[in-house]
Amino acid sequence: MSPEPYICDLDEDTNTTLNIYLFKNVENVEDIRNYIIKGEWNCAVIKPSLIIDPFQIAVAANKAVVSEKHNSMVTKTVYAEILYNLSLTKNISQSLSKFGIEKENNLLVCFLITPDKDYSQDILPKIQGQLCSMSELTSLTNMNDVKSVYKLNSSKGDDLLDVIVSRIVTKGFVSH
Repeated sequence: MSPEPYICDLDEDTNTTLNIYLFKNVENVEDIRNYIIKGEWNCAVIKPSLIIDPFQIAVAANKAVVSEKHNSMVTKTVYAEILYNLSLTKNISQSLSKFGIEKENNLLVCFLITPDKDYSQDILPKIQGQLCSMSELTSLTNMNDVKSVYKLNSSKGDDLLDVIVSRIVTKGFVSH
């Protein structure tokens, strides 16, 4: 049996579910990056080194689908909007390069599933890597990078997720 994804229902008005898959030792990172850049894949690919918990992505994805529903996205696609929402900066390019796929061979692949759209079954088989349990995410997180990206000083481990989620939610209202 293969590892189950992290699954989270997003805002009920959007009728969307977020599915996140964790891959390690991906061999075709450059191909995946090209598919994403060309807009051929409908998914977000995120560096797991900057994620301490899947809920962090769920909050950013929820913000993205609500923005899409209200035609208020800052980026061109809802998947780019997820990456933008994960970042504290309002610079789209910096957000995409900071959280998006580069050369790392460990990836979080995120899909937004609706009753009439599910691209995951077309894309997942094309990823040449080891599908892992989401419980392995913490072993791939780089806490120094997380603290740097989210401008965290001495927050304790238990409080980090709360602080990060608060910063994601308040982006646009508060400058951190």
